[in-house]
Amino acid sequence: MDEILYSEIMNSHEEPEKKQEQAEVKELKTWLVFKVQDGIYAIESCKVREVLRNNEVFPMPFTPPYVKGVLNFYGKPYAVIDFMMIQNMQKTNTRLFLVLNDSSHIALQIDDIIDFYTSENVEEQIIADKGDADLFSETITINKMIAPVVDIKSVADKVKEEIENE
Repeated sequence: MDEILYSEIMNSHEEPEKKQEQAEVKELKTWLVFKVQDGIYAIESCKVREVLRNNEVFPMPFTPPYVKGVLNFYGKPYAVIDFMMIQNMQKTNTRLFLVLNDSSHIALQIDDIIDFYTSENVEEQIIADKGDADLFSETITINKMIAPVVDIKSVADKVKEEIENE
């Protein structure tokens, strides 16, 4: 009888600890934080297939000015999008590209990678009415820096729509 009582007491002490451990388990997100001119931006790292440097970009006629051309990524063409020009800002002159991990076959032209940041405590905020809000899904605050999060689908949709209308 004492063993049964002892086992029940031990189980009652373990259950709250297990519940607390389960409550503490949160989904971690990893962000690739990058720089373009003076702006800081973020993209979920799972949405980036590879970072390329100094790849040749072949010009493409009859495209919007922010489409710099096409680069060859393992035999597949990827449209190079100047990330600043798509926002109607001054063009980027670097040769660093984020090859996106989706079916759009887009590579974003950026200036530099700042860091990868993994956290469960990233503050996400919906972007208020802003001119470029259609290219971003939200903003995050990382170490007191506010970074808009790139919405890949919105970028791809904008490129597709403007190419079809050219």
